[in-house]
Amino acid sequence: MPVIVRKGGQHLAGLAKGDFTLLQDGKPQTIAVFEEVQAVRPTRLKNNAVFSNLHSAGQAEQMTIIAIDTVNTEPLDQAYLKQEVIKFLDSAKETGEPFALVAIDRGGLHVLHDFTTDPRQLAAVVRSQPVQQPTRERAGGTSLDVTPCADAAAAGCGGSQNAEAGMRQLQQWITLKSNEEPFEIYRDRTARMDALGSLLQLAQSLRGLPGRKTLVWASSGAMVLGGMGRLFAGLRGQRGGGSFNLGGVGEAQDQAAYTYNVLSSANIAVYPLDARHGANTSFADYDVVRSDAPMESQKNVTRSRDFEVITMFEQIAAATGGRPCFNRTDLANCLKEAAADSHDYYMLGFYVDKNIKPGWHPIGVKIAQKADLRYRNGFLASPPQDPEKTKLTDLQLAMLSPLNYSGVIVTGKFTGMQDAKDGKKTVNFDLDLPPETLSLGEDDNRLAFDVVAVARTTAGKEAGKLASRIDRKLLPDQVQQVRADGIHYTNKFVLAPGSYGVWFVVRDNVSGRTGSVLTTLAVP
Repeated sequence: MPVIVRKGGQHLAGLAKGDFTLLQDGKPQTIAVFEEVQAVRPTRLKNNAVFSNLHSAGQAEQMTIIAIDTVNTEPLDQAYLKQEVIKFLDSAKETGEPFALVAIDRGGLHVLHDFTTDPRQLAAVVRSQPVQQPTRERAGGTSLDVTPCADAAAAGCGGSQNAEAGMRQLQQWITLKSNEEPFEIYRDRTARMDALGSLLQLAQSLRGLPGRKTLVWASSGAMVLGGMGRLFAGLRGQRGGGSFNLGGVGEAQDQAAYTYNVLSSANIAVYPLDARHGANTSFADYDVVRSDAPMESQKNVTRSRDFEVITMFEQIAAATGGRPCFNRTDLANCLKEAAADSHDYYMLGFYVDKNIKPGWHPIGVKIAQKADLRYRNGFLASPPQDPEKTKLTDLQLAMLSPLNYSGVIVTGKFTGMQDAKDGKKTVNFDLDLPPETLSLGEDDNRLAFDVVAVARTTAGKEAGKLASRIDRKLLPDQVQQVRADGIHYTNKFVLAPGSYGVWFVVRDNVSGRTGSVLTTLAVP
């Protein structure tokens, strides 16, 4: 786990292992890994003869990724966010810091610019990005904000002669309002899943790389329970204390916990950047179209939304060792502070008891002198609730990701083509998995991994797909061979002539790590 130590705003250098005390569940642990890290600039290893997700020579690198989330960010906030990001990039032009820029939108995760030390290139990309309509709109802007004539005899309701019509209007309003709630929960759940899915793809792409990575999540914020908090925010009174469907709460918590766990396992520190530049819930429900004030229940829902957003910002930062930035108007400074944390830090490690109880285990770090420390606040020791579902999620996200997953090293090449039926070609390929990349079962020498390959046309249509699963217990001589030579895997596609993008995905089902590589293929 990376530990940042700052004194007077600067890295406190020269500390030794004996200067640190590391705690798990409040109990001191023996520090088995210790290193003071000075990160280097990213490099790329290229070999045109093969395709591979092998990234670099294994040194810890400076990595700051700015992820602009348009799924959860309103248009006005997007415009303000662009202004602040450009201001930061303009001020960073002399530092030589490497940054990458990605976008999270309704179509998923998109790489806007790979790592570069020239912030002018990133600033130009940010300027060119259009403002997009988010999945989740502001709390008070629904089409159902119409106060019904609860008293049909009141002024403006037409008097007692229209009492029956007034009651029909009231009943229609109640029906619309009751249908609005599940729709908003579904909408907010979709927005949360889009954001967490993209963060998960980023985590998997960086998981196999050494060192601490800084991820700035610039967003108006997703809700940790997908908006379920509104059920306890005033609507209970409107619905007469009836029953509530809480089925989505467990799913939301499981998804968030799994994403946080993968992020922390990849040593990615998330720095949430609140694009709302100071949310004021007192005015969030104000609407110039309406002549009356919002109902108290609407105010409560808005407060609940804001609470959920801030809670998620705080949770994901604490779980990964980052720092949230909210209720501030100097987002450019927040970006500068986040980038500064990617330079120098200490890497500490300890062995966890393999019989540890499932659940959350807090971590603490102390040093003898006074300094500011930042590290993730714990780890989750628990097998997935549904291993097959988790495996399927990993494979599906990898097949949709524009980034190579780095948890399993994959190197391959196309080895030839032969004629097949109907004018198609059989395309042969080899994949090599080095000895250190796959895990064997600790007690039974079990080798278990999935291989999925998908070929898509330039229009994105799936043209070919294959999947295979290897799951077997190895004999002692087979174990020695795998540990010496790794795995050599061969298979083939049958494709029509054309140009393709091909995704190769390998998931190690013993360790839960996933590797993928995206390449191109031309079939004559």
